[in-house]
Amino acid sequence: MRRALAALMVTAIVLAAGCSLPERSAVDASLDGSPAEEEPVAPARPPLGPEPPSAADIEADGIKIATFLGDAHRRTYGRGPVPERLDLIWRAHIGSGQTGGAGGTLVTWSGTGWTGQPTVVREGGRDYLLIGGYDHNLRKIDAETGETVWTYKFPDVIKGTNTVFVPPWTENDPSSYIVMAGSRRGVGLPLGSPQIAPVRGVSYANGEELWRLPVPRTRSYSQDADASSLLVHGRLYVAVESAYVYALEPTATVEWNGHRRPKIIAQSPVLYTDRDIVRHGGNLVLESSPAILGRTLYIAAGSGHVYGLDLEDLSIVWDFYIGSDLDGTVIPTTDGHLLVPVEKQYIPGSGGVFKLDPTKPPAEAVVWYFPTEDRGIAEWEGGVIGSVAVNDAYDIERRRPPLAAFNSVDGYLYVISQDIVDGTANGPNNEPDLPRPTLVYRHHIGSAISTPVMVDDFIVTAGYDNHVRVFSVNYRLAEEGSEAEGVLLRGRDGEWYLVSVEEIASFAGGGSFESTPIVWNGRIYIGSRDGYLYCLGVVE
Repeated sequence: MRRALAALMVTAIVLAAGCSLPERSAVDASLDGSPAEEEPVAPARPPLGPEPPSAADIEADGIKIATFLGDAHRRTYGRGPVPERLDLIWRAHIGSGQTGGAGGTLVTWSGTGWTGQPTVVREGGRDYLLIGGYDHNLRKIDAETGETVWTYKFPDVIKGTNTVFVPPWTENDPSSYIVMAGSRRGVGLPLGSPQIAPVRGVSYANGEELWRLPVPRTRSYSQDADASSLLVHGRLYVAVESAYVYALEPTATVEWNGHRRPKIIAQSPVLYTDRDIVRHGGNLVLESSPAILGRTLYIAAGSGHVYGLDLEDLSIVWDFYIGSDLDGTVIPTTDGHLLVPVEKQYIPGSGGVFKLDPTKPPAEAVVWYFPTEDRGIAEWEGGVIGSVAVNDAYDIERRRPPLAAFNSVDGYLYVISQDIVDGTANGPNNEPDLPRPTLVYRHHIGSAISTPVMVDDFIVTAGYDNHVRVFSVNYRLAEEGSEAEGVLLRGRDGEWYLVSVEEIASFAGGGSFESTPIVWNGRIYIGSRDGYLYCLGVVE
């Protein structure tokens, strides 16, 4: 980064299967040029198909929150109840670590950063968190006590969110789980070093390394890995900051520089153009995480494009050009659209959020645009750096008006309608008269690059004012003559509702928050730049 259904839960991103693996290809050999060794042959798999949703019993063992924003659609954030009071239950020390700064100097960062969301596994009737930190360590933490079970040291600070998954063709047993995370390229390693391999697969059981993935140098000025991977139909989809997306076979490995490397099944084209190099220089960094809609993987690139990649061979099948540096993850909605955060950089207009229809040609894809104010902080001029939260997965009865929430660099949490527009706005490149969605609520949180979460009828968010906040979203049927306050929106059931939002709880931490929280069984877990991971909830 340029500097971060109450019953519907994710048991694991892996459930189904894809196509049989090809032999080692030029794509697989191109990463390091090493000779091929004989590789494991995986069983044949049925063709790619739709990924079925998975429901988790909160008491049953298994993977509960598997990746950044929960699943392949990036729109589940945990399970309630959401605590309506934020007492400190415990805080776990993450500590600090050094990383490369401007001009080749070393700087020290503390705690957790962007996106920095924990994942959750239930094992032996007990919940465990997995989280990476600026101390270079990936940790397994007892969610009840905050005690660290094991650590695995990465070569640099870890900013992103790990992904934990059941390897293909194995039993759903914690001893087989793999935790995958990425870090910055490695302290002391210059760009282009053949030792750069910041993507690691680690055993969930004991924290031992299983494999590592090198990141090649391109015209992008980064060889880091911030994005969260996805295991879908037996393939592990991984984005790296040199602007490639890979499909890996996570259980078939080859020798690499004295370590193991996973087999590469497919590789995308580099996700920038010659024109982008002229406009952005080396800022072509692919930081966002991939998301799945149908048979297409969607990802926002630092080169200014929202790409649709074919799940089978990762060829580009859709390309919506914006031009800004795009950091946040694309969110597919249940109505088949994409919510895309836009930073204000390299564009004449304001940053904000797009809703796009990927079934249409890019020139016809805009559904609406919501601009935020041109007010920045630090190196950000404005717009939205984090991702957009939606209430889609928690509207079990399909009644609520569809909402979206996001934090902006301009200092506000915004809550907007997904489908009701009430005016027009200029786009990021001053495109005139784009439909603008209805604003439901905004609240000043002192600027933020983190992503809020929406669980049940609540929003949890945090920002640079050092506070974690809980907001209640109230839905009241609109009745003639009613004096109830709120914004009038149509629900998914066709009824009209008055929707209002109010802050109900807050917690002051010891530093700013760039990370994304999770909600799990009455508790909120979130990391801070003050060096700690916080567990918040109601202490009786």
